[in-house]
Amino acid sequence: MKVVEIQNLTKKFGEFVANDNISLHANEGEILAIVGENGAGKSTLMNMLFGLLKPTSGHILVRGKEVDFKSPTDAIEAGIGMVHQHFKLVSSLSVSDNIFLGREKTKEIKLKNKSLKTPFIDRKTQIEEIQDLIKTSGFDLKATDKIKDLSVGAQQKVEILKMLHKEADILIFDEPTAVLIPQEIDELFDSMRQMKAKGKTIIIITHKLQEVLDISDRVYVIKRGKLVGSVRTKDTSQAELAGMMVGRDVLLDIKKEHLCFEEDDDVVYRVCGLTTKNKDGKLVVNDVSFNIRKGEILGIAGVDGNGQSELVGLLTGMICSTAGDIFLYDKRLTNKWPKELREAGISIIPEDRYVHGVNRDMTISENIIAGCLSDKQISKLGVLKNKEIVEKREAAIEKYDIRVSDRRGYVSQLSGGNAQKVIIARELEKNPELLIASQPTRGVDIGAIEFVHNAIINFAESGKAVLLISNEITEIMSLSDRILVMYEGRVIGEVLGKDATTEKLGLLMGGVSDGK
Repeated sequence: MKVVEIQNLTKKFGEFVANDNISLHANEGEILAIVGENGAGKSTLMNMLFGLLKPTSGHILVRGKEVDFKSPTDAIEAGIGMVHQHFKLVSSLSVSDNIFLGREKTKEIKLKNKSLKTPFIDRKTQIEEIQDLIKTSGFDLKATDKIKDLSVGAQQKVEILKMLHKEADILIFDEPTAVLIPQEIDELFDSMRQMKAKGKTIIIITHKLQEVLDISDRVYVIKRGKLVGSVRTKDTSQAELAGMMVGRDVLLDIKKEHLCFEEDDDVVYRVCGLTTKNKDGKLVVNDVSFNIRKGEILGIAGVDGNGQSELVGLLTGMICSTAGDIFLYDKRLTNKWPKELREAGISIIPEDRYVHGVNRDMTISENIIAGCLSDKQISKLGVLKNKEIVEKREAAIEKYDIRVSDRRGYVSQLSGGNAQKVIIARELEKNPELLIASQPTRGVDIGAIEFVHNAIINFAESGKAVLLISNEITEIMSLSDRILVMYEGRVIGEVLGKDATTEKLGLLMGGVSDGK
């Protein structure tokens, strides 16, 4: 039975068409996956289904009846719930308080034969009701637990409980595994299967193809706002889904030998006891030390928010350390400016390409030479050499397969993957000694991911050092010769790339080390 049906749905933002005449449906007791590259229109489609956006045209039917949602409240009343990628929880409140927020039960007093409501919250009744729901749902939680004391996976369970408490039987999950460790992903999928067995309909928005194969019954593929494919999960593969998303065959398996290095091998980069605090005085990077050798890719893994971004800030001159030292060979680079780091031989692929990597309102040529204006090949006596700059741009476009509609155009005209290639071209063509690559494939299409990975591998194979920071555990395991795991600002463990498993890394990412 079709519980949700979308008919010819279109959403425009001005002249831009985010969803173009899309039709699909979800059945009762089914796990449906909607996949596509970043910016394909997946979230826009689900936001219309949940009442966050109004369609430009088309129809939405719930249990055969057409609906016109004015807000999420209307969708919830129709039995639709949504667990957002970024949770909507109040950290200082308990599980039960978050679930009842805005719908609190109040105490009643009896006067003779009448019951009068008071303005006082009946927390005892709320706690008992939510604890019963937790037990029914099979979750390992307490209704009295504070959100701030829960793991990310447990917080996601609270979001699910919020929807179940509102009697939602159609649940939408937006990138549900983005911030979970592997063990929490397994628990989430077990919960989804249990909800499916109870007749719930689950819709997952994701770009992780292996997880699609692991959990879903059917898959829809969206590309540039259009529906381009629909398959039963048991009849498809990662390669086929990736091909539909990109429009060509994609090599998904990275062919890299995990290397082992001796203690006395050439050390290119040393970090010793690096420490810093945030503006609230909290230690966010705490006594971090490591070495990287010639030809080595050192990966840093961890759940987002455990100090990786702050560590990158320290290493790239964006944040000052309160203790510790950084050396490239024997040159001390602690608390040096980004310009000094570049001149010393460090190149950087930043975490947010549009904040620290490229300027969208500048041309491709201008971005290719950014940070290199003092280079004698680029300028003379402060005057830019336009011919040489054009030659540099053309060489980068050809060598790094930057796909452009206008070679003289702006970076804003490029896809996320091609904008990332502009950064990679600029940084690698400097022939640095060390490449710091932070989230190098975040928001990048599958086809460009293949290119980025190969570029990093080839750079390391040329005898250079690479520091790779990524929240994608498969990326870390595939590329890294050695892996450090960060937890609450510290390095909690180290695993050789050849010995790494999702279970080993997952335990470390959850704060469990040495079997404790």
